[in-house]
Amino acid sequence: MREHKSVLCAHAPWHRVERAPDPDDFSSHMQLLTALKPEQGWPRLWAWVPVRWRGGDRFERVRAPVHSELFRAEPAACPGEPLRHALALRHFPAGPDTGLLCLFIYLDPRADAEEGGNGATLADLREQDLDLAIAELLQQQAPSEWAHAFVPSPSAEIEAEGLSFLLAACQYPPGLLDVSRGAERDPALASPADAAMARLLAFCRQHPDGRKVSLLLIAGDEIYADASGGLADPSTSAERYARPYQQFKAGLARHLPPTLARIVHAPDDHEVQDACEPCLRPDGSQDPGAYTASARTAAWQYRWEPDGQRPQGSPQRFWHSFDWRGAASFFIADTRLEREPRTVARVAEAQMIGAAQRQAFSAWLQASAGRPRFVLSGALLLPRRRASAAHVSGSLRSDAWCGYPASQQWLLAELWRQRASGVVFLSGDEHRSGHVSAELRRADGQGPSLRLHSIHSSALYAPWPFAVTAPEEFAAPEVFGIDAATGLTPEALAQQRHPELLCCEVGEWQDHPGDGFAWLRVTDDGRRLELRYDKAGEKALHAAMPMRGADAVLALD
Repeated sequence: MREHKSVLCAHAPWHRVERAPDPDDFSSHMQLLTALKPEQGWPRLWAWVPVRWRGGDRFERVRAPVHSELFRAEPAACPGEPLRHALALRHFPAGPDTGLLCLFIYLDPRADAEEGGNGATLADLREQDLDLAIAELLQQQAPSEWAHAFVPSPSAEIEAEGLSFLLAACQYPPGLLDVSRGAERDPALASPADAAMARLLAFCRQHPDGRKVSLLLIAGDEIYADASGGLADPSTSAERYARPYQQFKAGLARHLPPTLARIVHAPDDHEVQDACEPCLRPDGSQDPGAYTASARTAAWQYRWEPDGQRPQGSPQRFWHSFDWRGAASFFIADTRLEREPRTVARVAEAQMIGAAQRQAFSAWLQASAGRPRFVLSGALLLPRRRASAAHVSGSLRSDAWCGYPASQQWLLAELWRQRASGVVFLSGDEHRSGHVSAELRRADGQGPSLRLHSIHSSALYAPWPFAVTAPEEFAAPEVFGIDAATGLTPEALAQQRHPELLCCEVGEWQDHPGDGFAWLRVTDDGRRLELRYDKAGEKALHAAMPMRGADAVLALD
């Protein structure tokens, strides 16, 4: 009789399994996102093994049947590309801390030869060898390798008190010498390129506050399609986009624990090329650039969210909004792919975001009133650059919101029109951490003011000092004027008998230099936001010890 190991072998998927964040949209199925290890080719079966999570990297099998089904790939798909899969909720085990371990089952090519080519059917092999192949894998493979393949049962999830999430950005790719073996267990073993991501992973897996984190926001530059700055950048889509996305997801990110239920990525310039924006052709039309169309498609294809989560989304519309666990509302802005061309003659009216996105943002502000609100974009909202503050032509030197003064003024005016106080803007393009608060009020000083916050995350890895914005470039503190009628339609303008003039008073920039990420927690009453930054050398944030207080506490009302 043949041995089972020469017929079937099991492997955990190479990438972290994601699920849609809103189970109410899927009453009978859970939508999953995963990917294969490319060099292994196509598997024969999906296998879902009932297990119980014992904390950390410890799992044990549950006495429940293993669910398996034939693997079917899309006709034009390639191994390594994201896979979408719907799993029936009835297959999940009941009880606390339970879930399913996703495995891929491969048919060993030697099986037919050992059988003399008699062509044993896959159905015969499934019933005979599947359980033995799974048992062998679970005995031989380190438990830490299972973590990224674990999907918790919907009924087993426990809502944490309040809401805590992470903000990160800008992962310049590791080089040939950046070896980080064992960094998923000990951040001290990480190379400089992986050090911040290793600390983020350790925080989520080891720290009591990190285990309450349910959301990771990546404010742009998840990959660097232009890593060599044009010197030796690949020109094919597979090398320029597919491989970097696969390498990022196949790295330390795949070991993030199941408690971190969702990752949201807002693409920025390095997903295309540095500081990309369209330019004007001689005939007046827009030239989006040679790589923009391919970059759009790749960013959409390799997004973290499964299909069905945003049924109206497409590569042409990355902006969207969502409510997270009833604790806060988020608007994910696209401040890169909808930019209009800028010239000296038209920099004052060029728009960073399109009309449809502006309308959607206004509607979101109105619908989310009364809740903590966060806006994610790659571009920094405040403070402005000194060059932009000195003269409107200086905006051409800025890649942030102040580089498009019409859009920045419109957004601040819209906050005032809706009296939207306490909105928090999250960003990550300047490669340094810091935050600033600002107040909007009438220029004559009459009436109440409203407050907003701008929080910026440094890069996970930014090895080039010239790419890190110096704090001296920020115009903070400062006061500048705003026309409250900015962006209104002619009909709305006609109804305003006395247009308001506003001023925006920006506080002092609170600087936190160095690679790392930000941890944010909304207090239970929803009125305050606690903020901490993780930096190299600061062990308290990711070590298993209580927090020693926040770097800042910001008001959300």
